[in-house]
Amino acid sequence: MDSLVLHNGTIVTVDGDSRIIKNGTVRVGSDGQITAVEPSSADTTPADADRVIDVDGQIVIPGLIDAHRHTDFTLVQGLFSELQGGELLKEAIALYHRAEADLDDAFFEAAWRLASLRQLSHGVTTVNAMDFTPELGAETLGEAGLRGVIGPELADLIKPAGPETQLAEAREFIEKYHGTYDGRIAASIAPGGEAGCSRDLWEGIAELRTEYPDLQLHTHIYDSPEADTMAAGSGADDTLALLEAHGLLNDRTLLTHVLHAGREEARRIAESGAHVLHCPTIYSYFRAGEQAWFPLPALQEHGVNVAIGLDDPFWFDSWDLLQEAKHARLLANYEYGAQQWTSYELLKTVTINGARALGLADEVGSLEVGKRADLVVLDPKPARHLPFSNLPSVVMNTLTGGDVATVIVDGEVLMYEGTVDSMDPESVITAAEDARDRLQDTTGWATSLAGSSPPETSIARRIAARPTLRVLKQYGQGFLSEHLP
Repeated sequence: MDSLVLHNGTIVTVDGDSRIIKNGTVRVGSDGQITAVEPSSADTTPADADRVIDVDGQIVIPGLIDAHRHTDFTLVQGLFSELQGGELLKEAIALYHRAEADLDDAFFEAAWRLASLRQLSHGVTTVNAMDFTPELGAETLGEAGLRGVIGPELADLIKPAGPETQLAEAREFIEKYHGTYDGRIAASIAPGGEAGCSRDLWEGIAELRTEYPDLQLHTHIYDSPEADTMAAGSGADDTLALLEAHGLLNDRTLLTHVLHAGREEARRIAESGAHVLHCPTIYSYFRAGEQAWFPLPALQEHGVNVAIGLDDPFWFDSWDLLQEAKHARLLANYEYGAQQWTSYELLKTVTINGARALGLADEVGSLEVGKRADLVVLDPKPARHLPFSNLPSVVMNTLTGGDVATVIVDGEVLMYEGTVDSMDPESVITAAEDARDRLQDTTGWATSLAGSSPPETSIARRIAARPTLRVLKQYGQGFLSEHLP
């Protein structure tokens, strides 16, 4: 007897044959696995299931996968939106140091709970996060019923703690949380990137990867024009060579941004088997310097797996992964010419491609027999969406996270027809409002419905000196004056 059946919907499988089944049925067993994806008929009556959901007129797709996310500062959403990119980065780092000293776990717990609620309500069933409060993230995502891959961000040029302390904390997190919540929560190794890690830290990360070879390594590369110069500070010719030298570049490596890479870097990434995580909106929003855009044609030419993530909530105030994918296509088309992705290919960037990057393609990312039942039901019935043809185009160009009706993870219904069942939205929002008020009182930021502004004396002038001293030690005063704002 099946535990759950979704009946009479249009099923976009994202399987190897890219099937779309009109009037289809998805059956889920009591263990949370998909037992059938098939056309609906009189012979496939769902009456023998514990729960039947009639999705007539609705669209069933795999659960969305946010391939790159930072979550700690969800509650600063809107504070930095009108700042220039360089100014934003200074204020964000400063705010982190101030909050670390003055804000307690309740602030970050409220942030994670709000983030989980927003991800869930937008149809994101799996989150790949790199954060400074990973324990809270693992527990919050796990209790909300979501799937997550989480790594403590390792960055001794940003965080006050040194390499030894950060690596010890990472080991502790891996041992405690990897494989928890019925396997829905996994740990990763998450170095901040060439600009955030010292040579000593990279050496420790290599040892950590040797200890835990099956974990994904999740990092940033080529997100600034100075990336290779930063890598040179750790004794490598360029960023990819830095990873190669430490045995960190292979098919379990996730490379985020890759904005300033070129054709040769794309070839080397493809040969390594590494995956690329693209976050287009933050860079188009702030236009971080004069630059070549994300090298999509070269990555596609060499067959690199590309997934899409939403990145930081304080860079760009959005939680809609469908819209993010739309932005990715429009920006790529603007830069390189039309038809950089078909609509079905674009849907893969937020489903199966993300699953491949996270090492979860055998479990999620498509609707196939034997996979975990992570799926989203979209409701196109409002008059603004009907009638339509070319369903993948409708999903990726027209529908948004606001059209998500039902969310299921591991066969459990977490949201049904817009009502969240696995969390208490009212308490989540109340806690977020209280924490946001404390943030304003602590930092001196002025916020209103009309906008936000930093304190009269910028908090950037009050950050802890230790990260700056560590950068000076590694790169030298001349490098800082030449390359940092």
